[in-house]
Amino acid sequence: MQLKKKPREHEISVLQYGRGIAALLVCLFHNYGLIDKYFGSMAWGKIFHAGHSGVEFFFILSGFIIFHAHRQDVGNPQSVKTFLYKRAIRILPMFWLVAIPLGLLFLLTPVFGIDRELTGGKLLTDLLLIPREGVLTLPPAWTLQHEMVFYFIFTLMIASRAVGIIAIGLWQAVCVLVLVFPLHDPDYLLPINKLIGVHNLGFGVGIGIAVFFASPVFMAVRLIVFTAGALATAGLVGMFVGEWMIGPNLFGGGAALVLIYFALYAPIILALLSIRQRKRRILDATLGVLGSSSYALYLTHEPVASIMAKVCSLSVLQPVMGPATAYIGGVLACLVTAIAVHFFFEQRVIDWLKHSLITRRRLRPVLAGT
Repeated sequence: MQLKKKPREHEISVLQYGRGIAALLVCLFHNYGLIDKYFGSMAWGKIFHAGHSGVEFFFILSGFIIFHAHRQDVGNPQSVKTFLYKRAIRILPMFWLVAIPLGLLFLLTPVFGIDRELTGGKLLTDLLLIPREGVLTLPPAWTLQHEMVFYFIFTLMIASRAVGIIAIGLWQAVCVLVLVFPLHDPDYLLPINKLIGVHNLGFGVGIGIAVFFASPVFMAVRLIVFTAGALATAGLVGMFVGEWMIGPNLFGGGAALVLIYFALYAPIILALLSIRQRKRRILDATLGVLGSSSYALYLTHEPVASIMAKVCSLSVLQPVMGPATAYIGGVLACLVTAIAVHFFFEQRVIDWLKHSLITRRRLRPVLAGT
């Protein structure tokens, strides 16, 4: 019995380009912080200070992808298990590949992770992506904690359309109310903000984009959408210049910056969706590959960049290693590592787990009836 592989309609190649650029921006931002720590300030390096906004892109993209890929599952309780399997397969293996070795290193040799103050209990909490106070084993994982909250609420929508719509609506409303009437510290790293923080609004924006994209109106206004995306891109460049010149306090910083980046990235994503799907050999081989490796890059860039910064700061390399050289070397090391990890581990493990946990499970009732 031979099964035909269904096309994965939710995979939109142009979005991969944006995903790759967003991951690269985050990498550029964090690499500069390490170079600044070990080598001192680098004047042109701060041009990527707004690279932190790549996470806002990812929050919106996640909301879009999840709703777009699983809209047929909404209101179908039988799809809950498959949805959870797919999300766990996509998120956990790659995360554990990075977080477990780091955690063991910090537990066995605390001097390498002195800022973590890690214990066995904290490591277990981090591996389960449960929000907690303090520096995480893998700091970028704070965004994954938001993802877990979103997945849980979206699961309610799959189990019951009405309950899910109410749950998502209330969740987004609470996030807005907390933003308008600040009842607690808005620090994005605090555990409570994983549940009701401003970043969660990005998932709602992404769902809204998915609904609009699926409507016939979208095709009728593609030119307007593309124009709005072009204007938003110009605004994004202005934000990068502004943060380069003024710093993170631009427009007051904090939640204000998050909302501005949501407002800019939303039309940019819509503009990307308005571009017709076709093969683009050069872009597919560069930004496409980077986009495919974006999750690996997001998770591995912090430890890789930290190692590279320490190596480049060794006294024996000082005669030939300046901050610019170290910066470029660190970014390249992050990119090479991420691409290698994606193709040699992440993709293979995901394909194997999908076949083992999802495809075989679907085949059993079919084979039983033949």
